[in-house]
Amino acid sequence: MDIYLIWLGFVLTAICEGVPCEVIPKDPYVEHGSSIKVMFKKTCNTWKLNSHSKNFWTLENKRIDESLYESNSTFSILTISNITLPKVTVRFHSYVQEYEQIMSGTIIRTYQRPRNISCVTFMSPCDFVCHWKHDIQPTEKINYKVIRQSQEGPRETCSSNHTSCSFKSCPIFSYQNYITVQAESTFWKINSYTLELDPWNTVKIDPPKHVRVVALRACLKVDWERPGGQMFLSQVIHCQVRYAQHVMYMSMGERAATATMTTAEVEECTNHTTSVRCSLDKALWSNWSRPVTVLSDLNVRGWQLNLWRKIDPPDNRGTRGVHLMWKGISPACNAIDGYKLTWREAEMVVSSSVDRASITVDQWACRVTLAAFRGNTTFPEDSVYLPAIGESLYQVTAPQTTAKDGVIYVSWAVPPARPVNGYMIDWTADGETYNWLRIQDTDLKLTGLLNFTPYTITVTPLYDTNTGLGTVLTICSKEKAPNYIWTINVSDHEKSAQVIWTTVPQSPCTGAIVNYTVFYKTRTQPEMSVTVNSGIQKVTLVSLQSDTEYSVHVMASAVTGKTNSSVSHFKTKRYGRTFVITTGFICGVSFLVVLVTGLYCVIQWKRILRKMVPNPGLSSLAFWSSQEYQTPYNNPLETETICENIYPCEVDTKTDNASGPTHPEDEDTLDGEETGSRQMDRRSSGFGSSSSCDSQSVEESIRLIPAPAELPSRSQPDKGLNPVESVSSQDSPLDSLDSQLPERCPINPYRGQTPVESPVPPAGHEEELGRSLLETRSG
Repeated sequence: MDIYLIWLGFVLTAICEGVPCEVIPKDPYVEHGSSIKVMFKKTCNTWKLNSHSKNFWTLENKRIDESLYESNSTFSILTISNITLPKVTVRFHSYVQEYEQIMSGTIIRTYQRPRNISCVTFMSPCDFVCHWKHDIQPTEKINYKVIRQSQEGPRETCSSNHTSCSFKSCPIFSYQNYITVQAESTFWKINSYTLELDPWNTVKIDPPKHVRVVALRACLKVDWERPGGQMFLSQVIHCQVRYAQHVMYMSMGERAATATMTTAEVEECTNHTTSVRCSLDKALWSNWSRPVTVLSDLNVRGWQLNLWRKIDPPDNRGTRGVHLMWKGISPACNAIDGYKLTWREAEMVVSSSVDRASITVDQWACRVTLAAFRGNTTFPEDSVYLPAIGESLYQVTAPQTTAKDGVIYVSWAVPPARPVNGYMIDWTADGETYNWLRIQDTDLKLTGLLNFTPYTITVTPLYDTNTGLGTVLTICSKEKAPNYIWTINVSDHEKSAQVIWTTVPQSPCTGAIVNYTVFYKTRTQPEMSVTVNSGIQKVTLVSLQSDTEYSVHVMASAVTGKTNSSVSHFKTKRYGRTFVITTGFICGVSFLVVLVTGLYCVIQWKRILRKMVPNPGLSSLAFWSSQEYQTPYNNPLETETICENIYPCEVDTKTDNASGPTHPEDEDTLDGEETGSRQMDRRSSGFGSSSSCDSQSVEESIRLIPAPAELPSRSQPDKGLNPVESVSSQDSPLDSLDSQLPERCPINPYRGQTPVESPVPPAGHEEELGRSLLETRSG
């Protein structure tokens, strides 16, 4: 809020006073390297300046030393010296209520004078052209004017929009000329420093014409005509002759129409290009003349041939192939007609353009001679020795080869027991094209080789009359980094991944792989790596994040360099194999448990349904043992009666309805005693435990028992069950119990029955009987 009020006050004050706050001069242009004073008017905003605590200036946002400030009652003045930048920004700052505020500013731009003026006078056609340099902004549009003036001649001008201008006329040669370049833009105007020059020193004559070159033995003869014709006969002309990377000088005197020069010794049978240029005294050099190329002569008699051979292994008959090669005379020299090869009685002639030939020799030693000829004249020759098969020869010892930066270094020791005249070293990269060199030293540096290429090098000692046995060495000129890693396969899991890679078969000059490094990372985490030795080409990455995308690449490292594969991407699984197996196992076990439990419950429920309605036809009677009656368990308590511990098994009379009608006199009794009958059923089926002795009279209990004739017989399933028959007329043990029962205990109607085994009903009869009983109870 305070800042807002300050700015509002500043704007209102400025409007009221009508004086803008600005640095003057506004956006000036000054000459490069000059000085300027800028001022800020204090009375533009009295309220702000009265409330400030401190004012200061900045140049390109850097505070200027206060020693450069000046101040009076009206202005705050800053002096800036030696401005060399193309553009600088100056601002005036003030503190208002402890807040720094930029009051105003200005941009100072610089401009420069045209410099490095040079002028050239061309004689045909006559023209005077001046050039200069001027450092300006690319967007600036500058108009130039070149002023030429002599002591006696008129003042001439030339206008241009570029840094050159042509007058289309020659200057006055008799007087000094004064040249000034004026540059002008929309905002500034400046003149260059005046250049004083002699018009003759600006003349650039035409290059010499009709230059002729003749090849002499070991030198060249050059002649040309005087440049300019008759125009400069009264002046000395200086000339230069350029040939074979050499330059020779000579001068042409006054009125000399031609010039001739013989060069120094040049290389034989070589193409030499020659050209000439000339100038007046202290003037500018002309352009070079049109080049002339000639072939220098060859002194054939002084030429030395260089012959060598490579011998193939002999066949079964001892015949060997010999490949001859030589360094002869260039066919372009046209110095010879051809070469002649001779060995023993054999002879072969080849043309001058051939530098190799193949011959066949037997198992014996011989010498092959090479000679160049022209007509009937034979020039100096060279020969080479072919040893016999099995001939004992010496060879160099302790050969060594090393390679560094494409250069092969070969060294060896002198063969023992015999002096050596020299050594022949030959090397090849393809087995067909050979280079060879004869030296006297025991070491050699081979250069100009193909990179990453294996070379076969042979070192052979040379003797007076024969040659020794060659020692063969093989080395690469330079070893490179391992070959490209061809493919990367990733098998991803939940928290791990297996990376497998294959490499391109290594070339002979590929550095041996030391190890492999597998780099992997996510989009947000730093890169991690795993390193294995060169014999392993797979890695298992562990401790990865599940359901995460990774990038992976493999780097093969060797002493000679490193090679990286392309980047592959993979994503780990959300759930791993262990989780899926465990979850499946738990789900399977749970399903089996639920299934088994359900089946068990269904089976038990069916059993319970079957037990809810007992089958009276499956009941039986048994004797009550007198010994068991005497046991303490069977002794009733004082508060209990004997009948409370006896649970009689009775048959509900309503089941008789299934086999036939009941007696009419029993229907009322059954209806009135339905509750007691159900109690008896519960006791017989195990669902009840209380006795009905106290609630029923002896007569009522007896009425619940059907007559013997009404019980269905097993032998008559269609007519119902037969009554229980007595198997013995003897007294039952229950009869002896009657005398011991209290008088209040009702008489059990089963006491008058003889225990027999119940008849077994036919299959399915139990279910029908159970359903009949359920219907009877529900009714």
